[in-house]
Amino acid sequence: MKSKNRQKAPFPIGQYIIGILIVLAVLVCSFLVILQFSMRPRQSAKEETRSIAKEYANLETVDSFSIYNGRESYYSLIGKTSSQTAQAVLISKGSNQIRVYRLADGISQKEAESRAKEQGAGAIDKVTFGYFEDQPIWEVRSGSVYYNIGFESGQLISKEGL
Repeated sequence: MKSKNRQKAPFPIGQYIIGILIVLAVLVCSFLVILQFSMRPRQSAKEETRSIAKEYANLETVDSFSIYNGRESYYSLIGKTSSQTAQAVLISKGSNQIRVYRLADGISQKEAESRAKEQGAGAIDKVTFGYFEDQPIWEVRSGSVYYNIGFESGQLISKEGL
């Protein structure tokens, strides 16, 4: 009788590691491609509104860009003109109507934050310049609550959210 002296093949751990690394690389690359495609419309809108603001509002530098979504949507830019005048520019998403406001003519973003805190806001998540009920506003978001503070009056216009 012959004895069977078979040895088991060594566990192919290297193959498993290589396989896991390939799967992880594919997942990371897929995530990055999806992220790039999802950011493309925002970047495109940012560049387009920046050039419109430069042409029609003489805005040389842009300090912030955001999208205000109230009853209407606006692209909101804050920056300075060539004469270093701080301005806010709102460009309506639907009609391309342009509104330009000198920031010195109303309350500051910090003042709007403090007015929202007076009305019960906690930690401030985001402040966006927008247009609501026929007037420019600072929209202050605190958690799931939005405080619309009048830019020119400094008064609470509305409080929305949960």
